[in-house]
Amino acid sequence: MYRDPVGHRIKTLNNLMKRTMDKKFGHRPDRATLMHTWIIGFLDEREELGVDTFQKDIESEFSINRSTTSEMLKLMCKKGMIQRVPVAHDARLKKIVLTDLSREFNKRMSYNMEQIHNQLIEGLSQEEIETFIKISDKLIDNIRKGL
Repeated sequence: MYRDPVGHRIKTLNNLMKRTMDKKFGHRPDRATLMHTWIIGFLDEREELGVDTFQKDIESEFSINRSTTSEMLKLMCKKGMIQRVPVAHDARLKKIVLTDLSREFNKRMSYNMEQIHNQLIEGLSQEEIETFIKISDKLIDNIRKGL
């Protein structure tokens, strides 16, 4: 059987990142999953820029399908992490906004996420980091083309 050296490393990195984050954050009483953490950070970043965020933006950013995103957002609403707010220009659309609880959560998590990032890039030059990002973006684009 063919063993993809690129895909294998991506999956290994993913597994190691998840284990590192689980170890770093431990049991979270707020019951936020790692994906919730990423989404909260994404929403916070966009709020700071003054950009409204809709479900389709989350689907696109994280490459997850509509039904998965919808279920995840429902759960996040139920847990008080986000709210869906109607927009004036289209009654069908609801923008996703953070609650104060999530904004506070994001502040606490940002420091830990920065530590994990620094651990991840330890020993890499800025040029190596930029090359990795370029190559990763190309890999993502190649996979998206096939979907």
